[in-house]
Amino acid sequence: MHDIKRVRGQISCAECRRLKLKCDKKIPCSSCIRRGCKSLCPTETSPVQIKRSPETASLHTQVETMSQRIRDLENALSTLQSSISTSPYPEITDSLQEIRKPETFDALGTLTLDKRGDARYLGRSAGLESLLEDGPELPEIEHEEDEDDHNLAVSEEIAQLPKYFPFASDCSWDVGLSLQLILSYLPPKERAWTLAENFIEHSPLQINVVPREELFDELLTPIYQYASAMDFAGQKCPLSPTRVGVLFICFAHGSMADIGIPMYCAESEDYLRLSRISLSLHPIISSPDLASVQALTLIGMFHDTGGRSYNIEAAWSFLTIASKLSQSLGLHRESPKWGLDKKTLHRRRTIFWEILTWDAMLSLSLGRPPCFFGAHIDTPFPLDEDASVDEKGDTEPGFHHWRMTFARDVVTAVSDITLSSDMPDYPTILNLDRRMREHPLPEKYDPLRFLYGALERTSLNTSDDPRELQSQNETSITLKSFHLTHLRALVAMFIHRAFFAQALLQSPSNPLSSVYAPSFLAAYRAASIVVHCDVKHFYKYYQILSRYWAIWNGLLTAGTILGLIVTRCPSSPFAANAYEELGLTVNLFKMGANHSDKAKRGLMHEKATNVYESQANSMSDEMNVAQEDMDALHTLEMFAGYTKLLMKDMASNPRMFSDKAVSRSLNPDSNNGSFVIVVSHSYAVRNYLS
Repeated sequence: MHDIKRVRGQISCAECRRLKLKCDKKIPCSSCIRRGCKSLCPTETSPVQIKRSPETASLHTQVETMSQRIRDLENALSTLQSSISTSPYPEITDSLQEIRKPETFDALGTLTLDKRGDARYLGRSAGLESLLEDGPELPEIEHEEDEDDHNLAVSEEIAQLPKYFPFASDCSWDVGLSLQLILSYLPPKERAWTLAENFIEHSPLQINVVPREELFDELLTPIYQYASAMDFAGQKCPLSPTRVGVLFICFAHGSMADIGIPMYCAESEDYLRLSRISLSLHPIISSPDLASVQALTLIGMFHDTGGRSYNIEAAWSFLTIASKLSQSLGLHRESPKWGLDKKTLHRRRTIFWEILTWDAMLSLSLGRPPCFFGAHIDTPFPLDEDASVDEKGDTEPGFHHWRMTFARDVVTAVSDITLSSDMPDYPTILNLDRRMREHPLPEKYDPLRFLYGALERTSLNTSDDPRELQSQNETSITLKSFHLTHLRALVAMFIHRAFFAQALLQSPSNPLSSVYAPSFLAAYRAASIVVHCDVKHFYKYYQILSRYWAIWNGLLTAGTILGLIVTRCPSSPFAANAYEELGLTVNLFKMGANHSDKAKRGLMHEKATNVYESQANSMSDEMNVAQEDMDALHTLEMFAGYTKLLMKDMASNPRMFSDKAVSRSLNPDSNNGSFVIVVSHSYAVRNYLS
């Protein structure tokens, strides 16, 4: 409630209140502008709120230097002692050495094994995925729909092609005849242009792998001119099979973003299948081209989007293949001696940086090494075509340019450090946080620009009429703001999640007394931003955002952080606000599954209620959740990425490897016997909501 008043300018901003400064209640206020922290105004505060001596940093440096010198001296004494005696040096004992070792904790991630020995690894940054993996199976969900309605009635020969994707290696197919058959499934021209526009403007993913001019001028226009002739005999298709595959996967994304048709309809799946059929006509593994890289990237993103084909492992695999093929095309390198024209250079740069951005984020989500290393890259950014000038006359980067810069300077550094074999020390984590804060959002996409009045709850916009949404330009800008806000907050949670959990483990009664208090505050602030951002946008753009399951990952991570604050430290001054925000989170999940009629309460929300009310009644500061509830401790350690081994019958779980089974279990329109949430995996329900 205080945040809403601060946004409206009714009370002082959080930073001025913390420092007891005079606040003019503008957004941002003059005090925050003068102190160089306008990105915090009006609801955020500086990460370090613990009173410490100004000499703390220099003392830490001095202690570390002295510790290193002591270790060097001990090593030298041990070497000298070994040359004259077989007994160790008397003053160097194991107990004394143990005291001087820096604090470390075992966080290698989760390895899941089944009875046959098949394995799935999720690294330390994949705490959310590990929690989902640890949940029990959901019962199979029955549907009345006919499965045959989901498939195109293609010829038997064409239907065989996807079986060879993406490993087709011979030329036994009649490519020309096959393309003619595939093109017979093109949508009507008017529908095609609508799908293309949806792909460019209305997708919350804001994909730039295929820019507008290429999609309309080089793909749509020539293929429909060719198709309108109605006489394929003697004419060569103007597009290669891989470019036809690019066109159809763009249609699939456009159909997913079309609010004028039912959610998760079969149309997008049909276009995905046609894209794979087209790519099967070309040996993309042995002879890749730029279009095959574009198509594989978009297919991977589609599998990470939602609907019937949601499968994060498939997304990881396709994006990894696309990344390696981009390296085989040299997209990560650039030389003027190659003599490439400006258009080709711009396209190569754009595709490469889009792939790198998605690869880095997906690597963090799964805790696996990214495909690119900064020392191997010299490809510059493409021209920033969306740059603008703010009210002060300063140039602000466009959406795609800011995202690329953030990925290069922040996301890749976070993945390199947090996914390394050695656990990073805490100063390194704080340095990552500082680097992230050096990249504030452009003012055009700052969520505070849209916040006034948006937090006032209105009726949920579930109309299928696109005319009831805002203008196309406003919708596009708002979705871009939503995407960048989510991205920045999600990276902050990736940075601090492990040490946030460590703060709760060290000092559950008062996390601010822990040495990891900055991570506790930063993780809570990022979680709060995600919740309020989702509340603000979800009510207004329900028809668009509810189709994309990626938003539930960030919300589920934020909800887990809030729930852990309430359940682990209910006496904390943050617990009350965290509890309220957790309620907002659960309400959003209920909206995502508003056709289910049972189990309306969240598992973590229910537990948080019990602990919080118990704390309010007893006011006891002696509660130790780690001892009273080992399940809660296990959840916290899984979330932090601690080393875990899970035994699970993965092979017998069709929902883990079957796209259709996963989509059925997550379809919000299904009348499910248990409360199913539209989240990244079907077994997320058991871990967060029941």
